[in-house]
Amino acid sequence: MKMKEVCTATGLTERAVRFYVQEQLVPPQSQQRGGRTWLDFSEANVERLWAIGTLRKAGFTIDEIRSMGRDFPNNAPNVAFHLRRRLQEAIDAYERLRHIDVAQADDLEGYAALLECEVNDRPIPDSDRPRVRHVDLDAWHDRIEWLLMLGAVFLFWLLYNNIVDLLSDRFALLSIAFWNPLVYFLLFVILPLPVALILGSKAGKWLCRHFEYVP
Repeated sequence: MKMKEVCTATGLTERAVRFYVQEQLVPPQSQQRGGRTWLDFSEANVERLWAIGTLRKAGFTIDEIRSMGRDFPNNAPNVAFHLRRRLQEAIDAYERLRHIDVAQADDLEGYAALLECEVNDRPIPDSDRPRVRHVDLDAWHDRIEWLLMLGAVFLFWLLYNNIVDLLSDRFALLSIAFWNPLVYFLLFVILPLPVALILGSKAGKWLCRHFEYVP
């Protein structure tokens, strides 16, 4: 099953699916074609992705889901206990904080002062860390490939001009032919340009394979 079908069946975004694959929660088949990794999901993979999405909505962490997937009978009870404890702590925190009226404070600092005694023993969330911005790597691969193709065309154009100058100096008939701009550019389009595009494309695909997102 392809990525779009998987997203439709599970209700997950492509970004979420790729993240779960990267975290090795799901092991789809992968193939290298055209310098990219193409994923093929089985029915079991789709069911596991749906389960992961549901468990994440319930509040389980990635590590907890991985633990349950590794040995469900032994690990699930302990993992479920920790989730219930986290939820109970959240309820307790709500009960303590819901009686503090924001109208009692004049500014952010004043509100923080009212809350301090209630939250002083709580840690700052682990999520408070620099976020890695999601990058559409397929688009970047295309840009890199096009950039290298344009670079190859430019280099071949310089080479073509040097060769034309050399041949024009040695053969008078060719010199006359190359004076015609149509002939001059037509020869470049027929011979060097396709070679430059192919070589640039292959170089771009080779480079992108070393920065593949999904292992």
